[in-house]
Amino acid sequence: MAGMDRSGSAEGRNGFVLEIDGVSGIPHLSILSVDKGAAIAAGSPLLNITAWSPYPPFRIPEPAAVLDIETSYREIADGLFRMEHRLRARRRIFLGKCLASLRFGGPLREDGFRFVPHLHPEPDMTAPDQVFRSPCVILEGSSATLALVPDLTALETLNQAGLRAALTLDGSTISYGITRHRVKGHVYFTVREFPGFALSKGQEAVLSYYLFITGDSGAELHRRVNSFLWERYGRTRMATPGPQQLPLDEYVRKAGHWAFLNEENWTELEIEGKHCGGAYSYNMNSKFPPLRKDKLTNTAFILLPQLYAAILRFGAAHVTSRPALYRLLTRTLGSNPGASPSVIELQSWFNNVRSAYGASWLARELGDAELGGRAALVCEFALASPRPDGLFPAVLYLVGDRQVWRKGTRGFNILNRYHIADSCTTGYHLLEWYRDLDPEPAVLEACRRQAEAVMGIQLPSGAFPAWFRFKKGKVVVDPCLAESAESASAVMFLALLANITGQEACLNSARAGGDFLITDVIAPNRWYDYETFFSCSPKPVGWIDPRSGCHPENTMCVFWTAAAFLQLYRACGEERYLEAGRKALDRLLAYHQVWNPPFLSIDVFGGFASQNTDAEWNDARQGLIAPLLIDYYHATGEAELFERGVATLRACFTTMYLGREPYVPLRPSVLGGIEENYAHFGYDVPPPGYLMLDWGAGSSLYAAARILARHGHVYVDAATGRAFGIDGCAVGACEREGDTLRLNIASHLPGPREIRIVCEHAGPPLRLVVNDKNLGLIDAATLQSGVTASI
Repeated sequence: MAGMDRSGSAEGRNGFVLEIDGVSGIPHLSILSVDKGAAIAAGSPLLNITAWSPYPPFRIPEPAAVLDIETSYREIADGLFRMEHRLRARRRIFLGKCLASLRFGGPLREDGFRFVPHLHPEPDMTAPDQVFRSPCVILEGSSATLALVPDLTALETLNQAGLRAALTLDGSTISYGITRHRVKGHVYFTVREFPGFALSKGQEAVLSYYLFITGDSGAELHRRVNSFLWERYGRTRMATPGPQQLPLDEYVRKAGHWAFLNEENWTELEIEGKHCGGAYSYNMNSKFPPLRKDKLTNTAFILLPQLYAAILRFGAAHVTSRPALYRLLTRTLGSNPGASPSVIELQSWFNNVRSAYGASWLARELGDAELGGRAALVCEFALASPRPDGLFPAVLYLVGDRQVWRKGTRGFNILNRYHIADSCTTGYHLLEWYRDLDPEPAVLEACRRQAEAVMGIQLPSGAFPAWFRFKKGKVVVDPCLAESAESASAVMFLALLANITGQEACLNSARAGGDFLITDVIAPNRWYDYETFFSCSPKPVGWIDPRSGCHPENTMCVFWTAAAFLQLYRACGEERYLEAGRKALDRLLAYHQVWNPPFLSIDVFGGFASQNTDAEWNDARQGLIAPLLIDYYHATGEAELFERGVATLRACFTTMYLGREPYVPLRPSVLGGIEENYAHFGYDVPPPGYLMLDWGAGSSLYAAARILARHGHVYVDAATGRAFGIDGCAVGACEREGDTLRLNIASHLPGPREIRIVCEHAGPPLRLVVNDKNLGLIDAATLQSGVTASI
């Protein structure tokens, strides 16, 4: 279809008719389906413009009188249109907004698929580009599905000129366009039309986006949109250095040493006669080390378990959302010694076993006995923890010589009842330790015992309650999120145990839990977990955005679900489990950062966000997600997933304290620490100096261990002829000629260096030639373990 200017109509190959009519110089749009009923109502206004004059009466009643507006479109694939609106100022004006609005005119399914990147429940709220990671709006009707996807190249040009953009979904109307926003609370955004964006005479602003119109389901279209965004924006960035500034080995070494060899973070203790160790959960970027032995602080956290959560919520709602107060808080925290709770945690966010897994692998790579010994002491710590009910506890407070254990958490609230995600996260990572690092029988026995307890609390629906306690040997279930996506953490744990042991009871329980997740979580897209409702962005359980009709959702349970179904697929080989996990992965990828917006001061490409009511970029959960994406590559053969996993691994280290702005350590012992996220408060700043050891450095160590151990710095999948650059490099060519494998590898980092090339190959020896250098004929086992080459 040829592009159309201002007016005209043409029929697409898919039976849709695109019509553009001019009314008062402002185009209107309708898209009609000839054989399926209306997809978008005829005559719905396309551009809604507000403009201001520098002179009284200021508001311009007819924007078309001061703007030349050209609208064009073209069909670039079947049912995929690129829309462009070019605005040119006839005189100096201030553009308050320019929104393209499309109303879905066909009937909407009550349970139809809906997606927005950020919730916007009040009439003046919006989802701004500040939270565009893989941005789109998807709306499913009874006969067609529509998606609007911003053109990120055009948006980047707008951003560089100082203009901002936003999306909304209000009932059946989708809007996208140029508008300013401001932060409201933690974290929503309101539209701010005044004073607008200055446009000088003759200056242009181009608003561009893509429209997908299909008879497929919303879930199917979302997968297509995700791949479209990656192919158009993400993959091209993989050929550039991106956020990686150092070799991964150097990043990992710094993170491991900071987390486990920095004495500020480390403690050793005796638990029931067993010598153990652990890394404290909290540190600060300040001029002074944290006050670890402050009994008043630790006692207050124990006696008032909701204190810390209340402080965080107050700060998020009333302090950090205001730039001036944020700056004051940052200066205050950086200039004074802070009392940090002396706490070691085994919960789903902050899990010291997960961090120690990464440290143990690193110790083997470096031959560092001290680091390896400390990692092993963390494993001993988990095994020695009190488990009267068979489940791992979540938190240990150290108050002088006292050890005070707590069983579970609810966000930042510490509870004396179990949280299924805390216990099962610890069990899951211990099983990975057993599988990958050290097949210690005590680990397997402890996990088997926990599995018995977990299976014992499973509900008839197949769900596992989020919180529970035991009273006189009987389980007492907390009704809050008793049947929710929290169940995925238990399925993940049980399925991995079944994979390792072949235990039929664990597999049957995991299958029942998986079936619950398919019907009650994946199908309705109800991604409810503790963080959805009880983190720094609290909301009533079950609340739904009244404007978009979308549920609040959080990526922790999406990650658990995808991991759970991958383990189920591996355990029993049923394709339905792999497809269920792939659907969960589609939802997870909606939070993958496929571009690097100009309005942020760091390169955020490849990172992940947390949820649809918070504003983080590069959240530490990316360390969990990176290896999962590559695991899914091995299950599905989709090269996109391996590429995304590599991008995510590189992003894990973007927020490391290396002495460069904005990560300048206020004392030398902060070097190597990693902030948990960026722009958390809805604007361009890092967190005010707090460091979560397990949620930053620890999670990044884990990602590196899980990926680099098997795949090296360059990975070649000989069976498919694919090769992937992992550590600051790109593979330009991978060619097989007889027994010769030729690789052209370009480094993104300065200076020559050595890398390890891993080639999965089951055949006879191959002659490996790297950048025209013949490394000789190499057998399959050596190729699998890795070959060193210089680039």
